[in-house]
Amino acid sequence: MPEDRETVPARRTGLASAAGTAGLLAVATLANYLAWLGWDRQKDVLPDGSTTGPYQPWQVAGVALGLGVLAAVAGWRRHPVIGAAAVSLTMTVCWSVAAATSDDSGLWAVGALLVLAGTSLGTGAVAALTARFRRGGH
Repeated sequence: MPEDRETVPARRTGLASAAGTAGLLAVATLANYLAWLGWDRQKDVLPDGSTTGPYQPWQVAGVALGLGVLAAVAGWRRHPVIGAAAVSLTMTVCWSVAAATSDDSGLWAVGALLVLAGTSLGTGAVAALTARFRRGGH
């Protein structure tokens, strides 16, 4: 069955828009990670000799806020699933590279799964709610 000539360009445009959104969000997620977390690799030694860090609570809050904004952009651009996936996967890769290069125990992989789960749930929810809000849903 031949396709209507008007639907083929529309499908390609939608795919290009989704790919463009994913690429834009991946680059923005990398920039967000580098701005908030990528520069801090130093663990803090507490008075009792234990270590904490390397991130401070305000850094984690900042990166989370940035991820929320990026997820909202994905929903607003009508690509909540692809956008949230791009943000979640990029954040997980960024965090995993930093963690894997500084962890001798191998537990960074567990952390990576937790980062993926948390960012997927958070960005997915924000992107879906934003997309629904844009459509005028209740």
